[in-house]
Order: sequence, then C-alpha cells, then structure tokens
Amino acid sequence: MAKKLLIAGGAVVLVGSLGLFLWARSVLTGDTVRLAVAGQLSKALGQPVTIGSLGATIFPRVTMTLGDVAIGQPARITAKELYVGTDFRALLSRRIEHAVVRLTGSRVQLPLPPLGGASAGPTDTSSAPPVQIVSVDEISLSDAEIVSGSRTVRGDITLAVQGQAVEIERATFGAGNATFHLTGHITDIAGPAGSLSIDAGDLDFVQLLAFASDFSGSAAVGGTAAGASAATSSATPAKPASPMNVSLSLAVHRASFGALVFDKLSGTATLTNTSLQMNPIRFGVFGGTYDGTAAFTLGETPQFHLKASLAAIDVAKVMDFAGQKGAMTGTMTGSIDVSGRGVSSASVLNSTRGDARIAVANGTVKGLGLVRGIVLATSMRKDSQSNLSQTNATESFSELDGTFAVADGVATSKDLRFESTDVVVAAVAAVRLDGTSVDVRGPVQLSDALTQQAGRDFVKYTQKDGRVTLPATVTGPVDHLQVRIDVGDVAKRAITNAASDQLMKLLGKKTGRGGSR
Repeated sequence: MAKKLLIAGGAVVLVGSLGLFLWARSVLTGDTVRLAVAGQLSKALGQPVTIGSLGATIFPRVTMTLGDVAIGQPARITAKELYVGTDFRALLSRRIEHAVVRLTGSRVQLPLPPLGGASAGPTDTSSAPPVQIVSVDEISLSDAEIVSGSRTVRGDITLAVQGQAVEIERATFGAGNATFHLTGHITDIAGPAGSLSIDAGDLDFVQLLAFASDFSGSAAVGGTAAGASAATSSATPAKPASPMNVSLSLAVHRASFGALVFDKLSGTATLTNTSLQMNPIRFGVFGGTYDGTAAFTLGETPQFHLKASLAAIDVAKVMDFAGQKGAMTGTMTGSIDVSGRGVSSASVLNSTRGDARIAVANGTVKGLGLVRGIVLATSMRKDSQSNLSQTNATESFSELDGTFAVADGVATSKDLRFESTDVVVAAVAAVRLDGTSVDVRGPVQLSDALTQQAGRDFVKYTQKDGRVTLPATVTGPVDHLQVRIDVGDVAKRAITNAASDQLMKLLGKKTGRGGSR
C-alpha cells in the first residue's frame, strides 16, 4: 500500500512539474514574449535590444533563458545566454519581480553606448505585455570580456541592484598576468558615481587609464537616452549626462606605468570623466618611496602632474631607467613638482616641466676624476690636456645637491654643490635628463689636506679662503665626462698675484730705507 502511495505521489509530482513546465513555457516563451521582453529592455536601457531565442526552465527556480542577446546598434554589449530567474508567485501575475539575472559568455565593447531611459515599471493595462520585468535584485556575469581597442580584460562580477544604486559584492578582473579585485557601492549607475576599493597583485596604470577614458566617453545619460526612439524622446526630454565621479581606495602590490614599476602602492583616488586624481598616494620606486599626489588626464596620451617628497631613492636604478647604467650611484632624497605627458621614458623625460630639489649622499660619478684633472692641468706639462681628456676615474662624493628647474628635457641649476673628501664644487649646471649632455661650470676648491700638500707659492697664487681654488668645467655625456681646468685663467691670476706681491715687496723696501734717514 505504501509503495502504491509513493508511486502515486511521485506521479502527481511529475505531472505537476510537467504542467508547471508547460505553463511556464507558455508564459515565458514565444515570439510575442521575446519581442515584449526585448522592448522592455530597450526602454530600460535606452538602446535597441535584440534577443535571438527564448526558453524556460523551472528548476531550481522558474527561469527565462535569453539566447544571443545584443544591446546597441551596432551591438556593443552581447551575451550568449542570459538567465532571468524569478518567483513562481510573481509569475502567476505574469510579472518578473526580484529577479536574479545571470549572464554567460558576455562581451562588452568600449566605449559603451549611451545608457539610461525610463524604468521598466508597470505600464498601462490597455497595452500590458504578456510578461513584465518589474524588478531585478542581483546580476552576475561569468567570464565577462571587456574590450577596449587591443586591450582585453576578463572578469567575474556579482552585483546587487537597488534602483539606480548597485552594490558590487564581488568582482575579479584579469588581463595577462595581472589580476585585481573590486568591491564597493555605486550610487548612480548612469555616471557612474560611488566608491570602490581596488585590491591588486599587479596593476597596469596605462591600461587602467585607457579603460577609464573609454568609460568616460560613454556619455551615459539619465532620463531618455540618445539612442531611444524619436517618439519616446519627444515624450520625455533628455536630461544632461551624469558625470562620472568614483572614489577609489587603492591597495596594489605592484603597479606599472609604461616602463616604470612601482611597488606597495596605497592611497585614495578620484576618477572623473576627465582625470584620475590620487591624493594622497604612496608607493615604492627605485628602491625608495614617493609620498604625495599624482594626477593623470584621460586620453590617448595621458598628461600627468606629480608633487611629492622622495626618500631613499637608489640613484643607480634611476640611471638604469634613463639608459645610463653605472653612470652614477648614491641615495637620493628631495621633492618634486613636475608636469608632463606620455608613458614611454623618452616622452616623459622630454615633456616634463617643473621644479625639483634633490640631495644625493655617499655616491660616485663615473668618469669624473676631478682631483686627477686638477693635478694634470696644474702640472704645466705640454701633454697635460691630452692626458686630461683621457681621464675616466670614478669620483666618490659625500654630498651632491641642488635646486633644479626642469623644461624641454633639461634640468638647470644655479646652486649645484658637490662635496667629497678632496674637493668642493659650487657650480651652475645644465643636464639633459636622458644623460646625453652635461655642462657644469664653477670653481673647484681643494680640501684643506690637499691644499697643505700643494706648493706654498701655488697656494698663494690660487687660494680662496685659504684653499686652492680653480675654475673648472665638466662637459660631455654622462658616460664620458671631461674635466677642464682653465689653465689660462690660472696663469693670469698667478702672474697678477706675483706682480702684486713683487710690487708690495718693492714698496716695503723703499718705505724701510726712507724711514732710516
């Protein structure tokens, strides 16, 4: 008996399920329903929507399956399949309420078409569609592909929808070897506007700026979208475009901007239709730290403005980046306030303008050889200048600092100071940022120790403040510097000082004889 009841119960469930399935198919399928759903989506999005096929299932919940969905003309958003799950009770009234939408195989081509339009709420009963989409609570995208030019990002996204607001519950994106996670709250999807947190192992800022630029060019609107029909536009005037204004909290292990690599980037940023403003921002670069602000415009060739303090920068790594490996070493601190454009090292160096204050400690300059240059130049030997041009000794220093004005790929300074155990240089300088040209001019002063080793007469004729002081120039590319001492000036000073000395002696003798009479 129990067995018969079990079989009977199973039969009832089977028949009921079959009946429910057939009824759901009658409600959720057919060309009339497909066209009605496409029309409601078009109205909600403000863009033409086409649906290739329509199907229905009842497990695990009543679900309408849309195949080959395309949004826009030409299509900028496509999905192989779009599943809309709803409650059976709502479906009894031929309404889809609190739906869960799931897309698979979706592709988004940037820039997006203008999106917006009237809400897909209840309509006039005289023209009521066979099924109505009333509300959507959750949207998820699996293996979504976002394309911008030659750049492609893939991601899995889960969104909770509350009117025009969207909660990003989970979003993971990947491009190449880079992956980043996104969470946050969008208060206005049309802008978009809201606050997000980005947590990434690797992040390419050039790619991020390119995607942000394409999003900002989408010109999302509220009210009736530009892509809506003329009849709809005449009924509801278009509203101005909602501005993009997204606050970003950044935590990135490794970031890149062209060839430049940063590590442990953290801070806050604001993304608008025209720019990415990071204030404050902190990251590691060239072995040291950058602590300040950074701003980038959105566009094909981004412009930038950097203002920050620098600490513990490894100058050897900076030289490597500039293509002058081994030219200089040391540890740099300082501050910068510069602007420029581009992403390659060449475009950045040539376009940068602004001011910088730097101080480099305990380093070396390859090929400088100031002391050797002075010894050769003051030896008065005929071959001294030729030997001087062949000098390639590395010069150590304890301090190198100055204030620089940067423009057209050149940094100029009126207060450059170079100090080592043996010499002190106070000079004016003009240095190309790519290291291809150096021009430093100023007096070179020997240390007390070296001055004491020099001949008494030589010190007497060249000294300033008790030290041997000689006019010098340092020129050439960074990897082949040449030191020149103005021997002619030294000789003139020596002759003038000698003549003055002899005159004073002569006057002294005459004065002495006159006084004895």
